[in-house]
Amino acid sequence: MPENNNTSETVQMNLAPIERNAGHTYNEHHECLAAGSMKLILATWPKAKLDAHALDNVEMFRQRFGFEQPTVVRKQVLEIENRFDLTDREIRWLRHSGHLVIKGNEAKIKPARLMPLVGWVQLAFFGFMYLLMGLQIAFSTAPAWKQGLGETVVVGVSYGVMWILNSLYIAPWRALKRSGALSSAAPQN
Repeated sequence: MPENNNTSETVQMNLAPIERNAGHTYNEHHECLAAGSMKLILATWPKAKLDAHALDNVEMFRQRFGFEQPTVVRKQVLEIENRFDLTDREIRWLRHSGHLVIKGNEAKIKPARLMPLVGWVQLAFFGFMYLLMGLQIAFSTAPAWKQGLGETVVVGVSYGVMWILNSLYIAPWRALKRSGALSSAAPQN
């Protein structure tokens, strides 16, 4: 009787440190950028690895901080973030508020000491204005449903404006104060 060799041969493919396929029923995936989303990567990778990739990859840096810069500036921004123990969101808002200044190939923290005062004044002004608008609506002769709708709109708009003012003026200043960046930066207005 002749020997029958119908056994299938198992093929194993190793694609560097990313993926391994053994046969047809077993697959391993490690850190495959193409298969995952950027949000998943930002949420799961350790900070040291994120920093290394953000330094080498402009798109990773843009996803983390919201702006694109050359390698020299990316390195300085990452050094600022690590030195003062700031979060990615804080770096983003420091840039929006003007406390993180990027000129040419240089990134610096330049706290403007007048900014929180301007923010508090604007918060007080808009808060008083929205309070007066709410009172005007409440004491109007409009039907109750229109008054309720008006009050809801005023509260929603006032909340949005106050959130923006806090994010631009007050929260970045608190982040600088908490991190110790105010004492190490030269005071400039």
